Amino acid sequence: MTAPTTPGEGVRGQPLSLRLAVALSVAMLAVLLVTGLAVNRVVSGSLEQELGAGERDRLVLVASAIGEVDLSSLRGRKGVEAVLRRVANAMRGQAEVIGADGEVLVHVGKLPPGIATETIEEPIPGSGAKVVVEVPRSQRAFLGIFNLTLVVAGLLAVAALVVVSLILSARLTRPLRGVAAAARRLGQGDLGARAHGGPDRESSELAGAFNAMAERVERSEMLRRRAASDMAHDLATPATVLESQLQAMVDGVVPADREQLDRARAAAGALSGVIAQLGELVDAESGVLQRRPMVQSLGELLAEAERAMEPLFRQRGVELAADEVAPPISVEVDPTQVGRALRNVLANAAQHSPAGGTVRVAVEALPAEAVLRISDAGPGIAAEDLPHIFERFYRADQSRGAGEPRSGSGIGLTIARELLAANGGRIEVESSGPQGTTFLVGLPRTA
Repeated sequence: MTAPTTPGEGVRGQPLSLRLAVALSVAMLAVLLVTGLAVNRVVSGSLEQELGAGERDRLVLVASAIGEVDLSSLRGRKGVEAVLRRVANAMRGQAEVIGADGEVLVHVGKLPPGIATETIEEPIPGSGAKVVVEVPRSQRAFLGIFNLTLVVAGLLAVAALVVVSLILSARLTRPLRGVAAAARRLGQGDLGARAHGGPDRESSELAGAFNAMAERVERSEMLRRRAASDMAHDLATPATVLESQLQAMVDGVVPADREQLDRARAAAGALSGVIAQLGELVDAESGVLQRRPMVQSLGELLAEAERAMEPLFRQRGVELAADEVAPPISVEVDPTQVGRALRNVLANAAQHSPAGGTVRVAVEALPAEAVLRISDAGPGIAAEDLPHIFERFYRADQSRGAGEPRSGSGIGLTIARELLAANGGRIEVESSGPQGTTFLVGLPRTA
């Protein structure tokens, strides 16, 4: 036997918070890498340009000054040596004057062995000699330190980003985990499970949608239990009467005459009536599939519904007053389905009107639809019952005592709503108060 699985069992994949943190970290690392390379190129080029330009300008001045000195004299060489020493010290390297024949005329300064150097040359005007300065490539050391600083800063930034991303993603996904936990509790039978959204709009909307669904599930379960109880009562009462009546006739307690058989038939009729209503609900919920639309006169549909409901209105002592449909209004609907819907709404109005009251039907032609307003003479619908009167098996008279009759099985208006919706129509409560309740029925008009 396979063990049942619980909600969430066997779910694969990494947590969303970890995936967000990794994605943010990789994106930040890529940005830092590209930025570091760009900064390195820019700084390296700028440094070389700045150092090269400064050293070249200094060397041009020195070469021009040396060109005016007689290098053949000892005094002249001493002066040139002094100038070159200052240049070599300033550049932290060594400097030479090389004659036209390649002979080193002046040499000052000394470089440490094994270091990388760079040579700068400048010809001495009018002599064919040149000044050569060899300096250490200090900018390379600077760039190394600069690049190391960039790498360390990038690693620290990535580490900080990972921590911040984990904290932030955990907070962002907390509402999702809350909704998942509430869904598991709801799936396990806790109908009071609710979710709490986060500060952002998306998670708040998700939690709100889940809570609305949970409330509908809870209300549906309540209605299902109530319907089971009501259906059991509605089925048990005539079944018990029928069984008792038949048993009494079998035992000879009562004679099996016409009167007793009529009582048994009435009990069986009540039993079959409840079953027939359940069948009507099933048919109404599949009304779209069974719909056969045709162009019909609204006046004829309304008159046929009035004729069908006349016995019920006469039995309850309620008058039915309907407006004449003039000029004629045509609607494109399934006449069988819409006729049943109108009969259900009229029956509901008759059941909630006192004897001597009047149910009024007003007709209005709008550009896109024909509107019927069906008003009863009852006490109105309580505010807490209004949102639920079209739900299956909902009864707005639950507070009545055990000895008072209940009005219907709670599916008449549900059937009317389903059938009207299947035909592109609508039904809603337009008003309700101590003077009665008005239902608005809209049907699509033909062009």
